[in-house]
Amino acid sequence: MTDVNHLIKKISTETGKTQKEIEEMMDKRKDATHGLLSDYGAVYAVAKELNIPLKEGKIILNEIKDIKPQKPVNVYGRAKVIYPLKEFKRKDGSQGKMASIILLDKTGEIRLLLWDKNSRIAEQVQIGDSILVRNGYGKEGLDGSVEVHASSLTTISLNPNLDVKLPPLKEKKQEIKDLSDGLSSVNLLCRVSNYYPPTEFVRSDGSTGKRASFVGEDKTGTIRVVLWDSSAETDLSTGDTVKLENAYIRKGLNDELELQAGNRSRVILTKNDLDLPPLKEETVGELKITEIKPDISGFTTEGRILQVFQPRSFSGGNMASLIISDGEGTIRVVLWGEKSEIANELKKGDAVKIRNAYSKANLNDEPEVHVGNYGNLTMNQETELPSMEEVENSLVNKKDIIDLEGRDRYVRIKGRIVHIDDEKRIIYYTCQSCGRSVQNTGLGWYCESCNDDVEPVPNLVLSFTVEDETGSIKAISFKENAEKVLGMDVEEVMNLIGKTQDEFAPLKEMEKTIVDQEISLRGRVRYSDFSDQLEFIVDDVV
Repeated sequence: MTDVNHLIKKISTETGKTQKEIEEMMDKRKDATHGLLSDYGAVYAVAKELNIPLKEGKIILNEIKDIKPQKPVNVYGRAKVIYPLKEFKRKDGSQGKMASIILLDKTGEIRLLLWDKNSRIAEQVQIGDSILVRNGYGKEGLDGSVEVHASSLTTISLNPNLDVKLPPLKEKKQEIKDLSDGLSSVNLLCRVSNYYPPTEFVRSDGSTGKRASFVGEDKTGTIRVVLWDSSAETDLSTGDTVKLENAYIRKGLNDELELQAGNRSRVILTKNDLDLPPLKEETVGELKITEIKPDISGFTTEGRILQVFQPRSFSGGNMASLIISDGEGTIRVVLWGEKSEIANELKKGDAVKIRNAYSKANLNDEPEVHVGNYGNLTMNQETELPSMEEVENSLVNKKDIIDLEGRDRYVRIKGRIVHIDDEKRIIYYTCQSCGRSVQNTGLGWYCESCNDDVEPVPNLVLSFTVEDETGSIKAISFKENAEKVLGMDVEEVMNLIGKTQDEFAPLKEMEKTIVDQEISLRGRVRYSDFSDQLEFIVDDVV
């Protein structure tokens, strides 16, 4: 087993950080878990954060001019142009993902192709960022030029601390007043007003496309922005601030200038403040929970509280959230800023009325209610809502596995565990502010939802198959529910991984005691595009 001091020295060498800095990072991880992490668990967490493999291996960098096809590649360069993620279907029918970045070093430029899981890097990187690619491979492109491809075996670090000089590169930003006909490679920061959601249309060749649009504004003026195909799928709402990269200008109807963003453009949500006057919100009236769809503004709704998540801080302030139900549907309510303090006064069963709210889609494309500066949440004493007992009875539904359907919620199943998925890593990291998954950038962790560098929180995720007399289904449990099933908490898991340097060791150790175990679960059902099957997401181990 490798000595901890040796692992600390390895991390120090590859990142440029001092051993003292590494030890301080380890102490911080141990303090956060009240000393439950061992030295092995802490050094594993630090190595994971800095994207450093614990196994030995010296990195030899290739200069861009020397990269050849069919050769392994370690390259370090600066992001000059970033092309967005695209999805495609392979010959075998499976779904693939791809994005690309033009890398620059002192010897030249080269296209970096990011496949599947690595494609998400393109959503985090900014123009001018430095990128370290380990274990890529050279390949001849369609135009005969040499490219670098990043596969599942490739490790990518964003802005690593390497003692290698790269050419300086400043991002060129324009203002609306400076835009003119025929201009290309436009980078613009603007606010979304008068957003028009995507619509489908048929091209002259018979193929189907998507188009969305909005009026973009900054301090210097306004312009119509047209989003095509993959850019049109960006989840936007009126009032959002967006950064447009690699867009272009052309004349639209009445010879007015339009900013076009297509498949080679990026549309990025950001929390940058443009210091513009607030937008006026339109009121659409009172909605039942089942009537709420994404991207509605100025509505009123009501429900009884099923669960309260207390206020917590993030880079932009404070937030809290609730789960409410009116007996016909359930929905998550997010309270922002000063409104989050209301959560301290609320409890399960309280009836609340929400006014002047807006809605957004979450990561599962389900609507959420958001209460911001112009919204209001109050106790609803004179409500005609069903009682809490009636609400809960209306929601929980016991089912045999064979009867489960996509989008089922508040479902209870009972069976035995017949298989543990021991090929997937058990640790994942979330943002301490919003609770969503975070991206490892090589020097830390980035939360796309908060648009900021964050302190990651390690969590457990466990996939297993549950079987009853009617059939079987894959169940996925997170955080405390995964701990209940596994019989280990996250600190114990990280200690074991750090000690064995094997991320699958906890599964191997616990599989014998878990398989054939009787279990009762409450949760929801979703359809997996990847497996083409239903999955059971565990909300509670009963």
